[in-house]
Amino acid sequence: MMRTKVALLGSSGIVAQRFQQRLANHPWFELAAVFGSPNQVGKQLSEIPWGLPESRPEVPELEVFSCELSQLKFQLAKLNIQLVFSALPSDAAIEIEPFLRELGMQVFSNSSAHRMERDVPLIVADLNPEHLSILKAPLHDQKSGFIACSTNCTVMPIALPLKPLWDVLGFNTVEISTEQSLSGGGYELLKSTNGFVSEIPGEAEKISEECLRLLGSIESDGIKPADFNTEVECKRVMRDFGHIVKVKIDLQKDTEIDEIKELMSNHTSSPQILNLPSAPKRPIILSEAQIDLERACWAGAESDDCNPATDLKAGMAITVYDLKLIDSTLTFSAFSENTIRGAAGGCLLLAELAMHEGLLDLA
Repeated sequence: MMRTKVALLGSSGIVAQRFQQRLANHPWFELAAVFGSPNQVGKQLSEIPWGLPESRPEVPELEVFSCELSQLKFQLAKLNIQLVFSALPSDAAIEIEPFLRELGMQVFSNSSAHRMERDVPLIVADLNPEHLSILKAPLHDQKSGFIACSTNCTVMPIALPLKPLWDVLGFNTVEISTEQSLSGGGYELLKSTNGFVSEIPGEAEKISEECLRLLGSIESDGIKPADFNTEVECKRVMRDFGHIVKVKIDLQKDTEIDEIKELMSNHTSSPQILNLPSAPKRPIILSEAQIDLERACWAGAESDDCNPATDLKAGMAITVYDLKLIDSTLTFSAFSENTIRGAAGGCLLLAELAMHEGLLDLA
């Protein structure tokens, strides 16, 4: 299979380098252009300091281009690239991503800038793949260009285990508390020696909005959000990678703990059926004991070396533990690697699904 040339918006951040890592040996996509901030423009990609714990994979010797709009248009046309991954900060993505959409580009974004827009699908590939149909619906302008978004990194370990419960048992209220790692704030926070502020302004609102949209239903004028209440508290903790969430649910239907375990552990969707390159065999892994967080970072891995440059499934499953059911109240904790499943890996899996579904106009 000939690999499709892709561009990456972002060169030096955590998520941008996770994209580089996962594209280094991807069977479908070839990294052919990188666009970065002014202080990186003109450098070779190999000259930019590598910040991830794993060694830098072999990537093409690419010069970092400017994200200035005219340069984007010129270089993408010159290289005949139509598929773009975005690891831009929101303030840059607000302008750049719609510009690329108007040029006919297919943009898969990890940015929060456009997640809640009516004609932009917000997708967890093995949770709500049917929401990709927005791109075929009348509300979309039928141009070849589009933006499709992956979620906030902390949403992943919340929404994915909620999905099978919502479909079968229903619930009225979900209470969520988060313990989010330093890497969720980027390299600057991860490497800071000056401490950190535990509060994360605006995070609770994002998590609530995105969960309701992900579990919502498709209607003629877009996505109707799910109709349950959420209460969310967020805090940053002293951990480098991986987010923990603690969830409490008031279930609508009577059930037993074994049914809940079965619903979660057996949950699969289109990516598993299609055996997409980044799809873990089981997106939700149940643990009966307290988990080893370092090991859980690589949940879903098929190889022992747990290298996300060579094992695209490494870090793509979430781990659920501490499941308890008292009457109709369920509590559980969940963990996921925020920069892989919660960011670059989830976004790449979304693009794999879109390609398999024939949604990419790459002529």
